[in-house]
Amino acid sequence: MNKKRILLICMLGIVLLCVGLFYFHTQRQAKYTKTRELFAPIYEYSGRLTPEEQKRFSEFAHSITNVELSVAKKYVLPKREMLQLEAHSMTLYRNNPELMFISSDPPFSAGTDVEPYRRYFSLLALIAKTELADLPTDSKKSIISHLHALEKRLAKNSVEVYIQEIRDMPSRPRQKLPTMRFGVASAPGEDAKRGVIQITDMYENVYEVDLDASTDPGMTEDTTELYAEIDRIFETLTDAEFQRLSDLNKADRSSQIEKLFLSE
Repeated sequence: MNKKRILLICMLGIVLLCVGLFYFHTQRQAKYTKTRELFAPIYEYSGRLTPEEQKRFSEFAHSITNVELSVAKKYVLPKREMLQLEAHSMTLYRNNPELMFISSDPPFSAGTDVEPYRRYFSLLALIAKTELADLPTDSKKSIISHLHALEKRLAKNSVEVYIQEIRDMPSRPRQKLPTMRFGVASAPGEDAKRGVIQITDMYENVYEVDLDASTDPGMTEDTTELYAEIDRIFETLTDAEFQRLSDLNKADRSSQIEKLFLSE
């Protein structure tokens, strides 16, 4: 094979590669544009929504989440934009935890305790914001580790509140347990027998509740204090605070992060 033929094949290969890359790039950009248009209405909602706004948002969210997997795969965004969308959405749910129950069966009732959900969405929003922050990887990992630890404490606290609700029920042979709450993955259904009841949390930890035991183990930590701690961290880790942390040297930044989560 002479040199001209080799050169021609190489040039043809380069051209085909460039065409392929261009096609891939344009197709990807087209998908990004389509996805941005689909999710754009989410950014029209922020803060505390009115009941009518909550209803409209819930209907919109339901329409875009209840699609077949083959269709959902067509909608993609760059990682950073996905994190921005997650941070905004979770903050929206944090300010309007009732959105979780608008389409639920049974429907949301005034007696539903939404406070643990509020704190849970706070933590999810902060995790996304941490990923977006201009911080070194080790600092991000440290903050996210602390936030995950708070998630687990929140779930445990909520399960313990649920267990306390069970203990406070009148003593009957068979009875309906309280409505499931945040953190509880499974519990006996209606007509549960009086005796030892097993509760499984969202992390697959199992709690055995002996309703006939004479001693009450009590709560691991105070709910009000835990909620206040999560609220404090959410209010502290603003965009300005992330920027301030990024401007510190490694030692000072590490110290400030540990100080923020000192009471953990």
